[in-house]
Amino acid sequence: MTNRKNPSSIQDTLKAIMGAQRIILCAHLQPDGDTIGSLLAMKALLERLGKEVTAICHDPVPKNLHILNGWEAVQLASECTIDRFDLFCALDCSDSDRLGDALPLFNKAPLKMVIDHHASNTFYGDINYVDSKVAATGNLVFRLYEAAEMEIPIEVTPYLYAALSSDTGNFAFGQMDEEFFVQISNLLKAGLDITRYSRALHLMKEVDFVKLLSRALASLSFICDGKISYMCLTQQDFKESETAPESAEGLVNYALNLPGVQMCFLATETRENRVKFNLRAIQPHNVAEIATHFGGGGHVLAAGCTLEMPFEKAVSLMKERMSQSVC
Repeated sequence: MTNRKNPSSIQDTLKAIMGAQRIILCAHLQPDGDTIGSLLAMKALLERLGKEVTAICHDPVPKNLHILNGWEAVQLASECTIDRFDLFCALDCSDSDRLGDALPLFNKAPLKMVIDHHASNTFYGDINYVDSKVAATGNLVFRLYEAAEMEIPIEVTPYLYAALSSDTGNFAFGQMDEEFFVQISNLLKAGLDITRYSRALHLMKEVDFVKLLSRALASLSFICDGKISYMCLTQQDFKESETAPESAEGLVNYALNLPGVQMCFLATETRENRVKFNLRAIQPHNVAEIATHFGGGGHVLAAGCTLEMPFEKAVSLMKERMSQSVC
């Protein structure tokens, strides 16, 4: 068994996979393109290897990812009835709390595997294939295809494109290197329709998103001489616009991509005394440190956390903590 404090090699990871027959794959709660794309690509790989695969997630697959064929196979973790399996694999989950309702299944797994790229990963599995130098967990799944000597079929290319593009803002930020773009090149060689999926995943917006965007922009505020910006969405906003917090995914970037802004946040009141924060920054700042301070986590330039307290108090604390980092 691998030392949980050290990353596992790709060879050990593949060996564990080959030694298992019944495998559960799990995406993180409030799923995004990287975790769902990685899960679907991993599911396809394992099935080609002859494995019995069950894919689960705490939350439903977001509407914008329904363009990925096979998304319907992802079950709600709370509805999963599997009781006999050999391996549980968490994808893009920095710690076990990110598993949500899948945590009981993870805890009973005879072998626990983690495949992730977050620097804040807690190495909570028996096998921890963790590399924080890559831009997305999808990069690690791509490597597993190579290690298994499996060609990537055309139907898998959208999954990996969704993973790699989602965590880099469609190639606008993140830890992109030569390997990253070689993988993208190989996806194109395998038949990826990048025009179709780029438009669907990054340009098309649901009507509910646009409704919330108008409300978020109306709340746009600046502190620290314009170096910090922030937007707020309250329960009243969701009620009046007949939308849900899930539709606000990606809104925070509108507060960051403004002249002079170095750091920003979107505060979302998901219920009374519960405020979700999406944090963003440009180099050389680090919002992962801020998120960790409040019990969250993420990447250097993109992170998040949740505070259990009244909305105004939570926003005040975040403004104060960001100001300490920037002003």
